Amino acid sequence: MDWPLILVRILEEQPCVVVTLNLILGSAPRESGSRMLVTAAEVHGSIGGGNLEFSATGKARELLADSDQARQLHEPWGLGPALNQCCGGAVTLHFEVVPQGVPVWLQDLQLAVREDVPAVLASAIDRDPPQHILIRTLPVLAPGVPIEVSAEVPAEVAQTCDELLASQGAGRFAPPVGPAVEQFVAVDRAGDIWWLEAVRCRRVPLVLFGAGHVGSEVARLLERLPFDVTWVDSREGQLPIDSANGIRTVCSRDPAAEVAQAAPGSVFVVMTHSHELDEDICFEILSRDDFCWLGLIGSETKRKRFVQRLNRRDISAAMLERLVCPVGLVARLCGGAGGRIDGISGKQPATIALSLVAQLMLEKPWMHANN
Repeated sequence: MDWPLILVRILEEQPCVVVTLNLILGSAPRESGSRMLVTAAEVHGSIGGGNLEFSATGKARELLADSDQARQLHEPWGLGPALNQCCGGAVTLHFEVVPQGVPVWLQDLQLAVREDVPAVLASAIDRDPPQHILIRTLPVLAPGVPIEVSAEVPAEVAQTCDELLASQGAGRFAPPVGPAVEQFVAVDRAGDIWWLEAVRCRRVPLVLFGAGHVGSEVARLLERLPFDVTWVDSREGQLPIDSANGIRTVCSRDPAAEVAQAAPGSVFVVMTHSHELDEDICFEILSRDDFCWLGLIGSETKRKRFVQRLNRRDISAAMLERLVCPVGLVARLCGGAGGRIDGISGKQPATIALSLVAQLMLEKPWMHANN
């Protein structure tokens, strides 16, 4: 959700067209809510590439060249021979011309994004000039607490905002483990269409122990995925000085003590430079019953040794079953056929990291953590 911050920077100097991929029918190259920001000379973001994006960029620049006054339109685009694309579906693209200068709604949105405040951006996409209203929850987390709603928002739109905030783990409801399933929905009120977008898509808390060759490759992949990453190492100068894309770095003489600081429902990935340290970290994780997933880099032999040692330290057999080692989409036996299911093989740091992160995104353990 970084487009509001980029848009603010653009509008401080020049007008812009915000292109949003809205309704989708059939196959499409990106999901609803994908955006790109188009100026006379630059494009930020993507709605899926290909000729769809190229043509939409041209359309946006035509609108800018015609006038920089605030206005909007949405129109269907088929993803077939006319665009030289073979997706076969259709999308509705929304074009909004935003004049130079930062409007109040965008100032509010920027603040909500920076402070990670649960909110919904409600946009009436059939009106000129365009109308945007930011709807927030009150800070008290208790049943029956209302959301803050402008009088300009119809009641049924407000109700859907409330439901969307609930799915994001905000406002009146207990937070779920993991990101919301839906964060961009439409409400049609007697032909007056509102697009509702959750400002806060809850990221999965993930603690990565180890900043060696593999750990660094894992961090590079995670920074672009829906995880709130804390990256821990005990060695001075091993972690980057500036955290990339919001990754929090912690240099600690006692990394195992950082386990207690992790949020409930956290994913843990352990790959330090020391087997002894790995064991101590795993012991601390397995001693708490509210973690989501624990992955330990190593072989099946390493896992057997860790299970024996941790069992002697009073970690139960049931908890030890939750220790995932080896990690990644490794090749495994295929029941019945006597063959093997191919995984991602290779011992290069980048390959191991790819296999691990692919496993997380495929299995999505946070979706089942509370079951």
